[in-house]
Amino acid sequence: MNEWIEKLNQLFEQNVEEVLVPKEDFLTVRTLLIEKEWLQRVVGEAKHGGITIYRLNIIENE
Repeated sequence: MNEWIEKLNQLFEQNVEEVLVPKEDFLTVRTLLIEKEWLQRVVGEAKHGGITIYRLNIIENE
C-alpha cells in the first residue's frame, strides 16, 4: 500500500499526470482513497481489461 501512497502523492504534487491501477490493485487503491479522504481529489476512468486511470479532479483542486 505504501507504493500506492507514493504514486498518489506524485499525482497530487502534479509530478505525474495520471496513475494507472491494474484490476488486481483496484480495491486496495480505492480503499486507500476512501480512508485518506482523497476520493474527491481524483477522477477515475475505467479502461478495457480492468485498468483504472486516476487523474486529478481539476475542479476540486483549484
